[in-house]
Amino acid sequence: MKKISVFFVLLAIVSYAVPVRFLGIDESRGQLIYVNTKNAAENWALKLPEKCRDYQMLSPTRLLLNGRRGYYELDLPTKTIMKTLARDEFNGTMSCRRTKDGKTLLAALREGGTVIFELDAEDNVLRKAVFPGRNSLRLMRESGVGTMYFGGPEDTLTEVDLTGKVIRETKIPGGRHVYQGERLANGNLLVSSGYGGSIVEFDTDGKEIRRLHVKDDEKARGIVSGFFAGMEVLKDGSIVVSNWTGHGANDSEKGQQLLMFAPDGKIVWTWHDAKLAGTLHGVIILENE
Repeated sequence: MKKISVFFVLLAIVSYAVPVRFLGIDESRGQLIYVNTKNAAENWALKLPEKCRDYQMLSPTRLLLNGRRGYYELDLPTKTIMKTLARDEFNGTMSCRRTKDGKTLLAALREGGTVIFELDAEDNVLRKAVFPGRNSLRLMRESGVGTMYFGGPEDTLTEVDLTGKVIRETKIPGGRHVYQGERLANGNLLVSSGYGGSIVEFDTDGKEIRRLHVKDDEKARGIVSGFFAGMEVLKDGSIVVSNWTGHGANDSEKGQQLLMFAPDGKIVWTWHDAKLAGTLHGVIILENE
């Protein structure tokens, strides 16, 4: 009996490193927010020059954001735009990434589908890949093996390369406006399903092996299931996802703006501050504990 009681005590104290400081991309109010959950006096909201969807930390102080015709870089300490790229040939840009070798990838809805541009360090176009008929782009992400993922058609995550080749299409059951795909270290694929309100993991054979969503007992406790948008996988395997609930400036009153799932699918943390922010569709965790 003594050993069993110790076992249950150990289970009871299992915890996860919840976010302390984070950046949020506020879609409905067109702003960037900074949150310190331990010191609200540090919190701020910055109106962006235009609504954006994508985001990437380039350094501890500089943030890359997409514009409608390219990208811009923001210095966080001064909240100053340090660089802007805006050209008509990139009109329709929805997503941007800076690669490890200093290139920039832009993904845009244009020319009847999704177009990906590869730019050099001086923003000259090196390559352009067109994927006709794929009109549901949200975020583009690198796979780490020379390919990119993006959502489109609506219920599908597509893997492509910069020659214009479609490598693989993964149907997301229940997905609509599939938002983000990430290749995990073990080669599995993790997908936020948009209006599907779930995060789905597929093994390397394309078989669904895990689905994270708001369960009935969690709904009964007041947790709202919205549109699952941008997500981040933390070191302990837990996942923080943006829980978008509408385009209106006050639609964030409808439910929690961020949800955190433990690896077993239980929601272990939420964040909700409808006064500070509207509905979030992106998050960057800066510190957790």
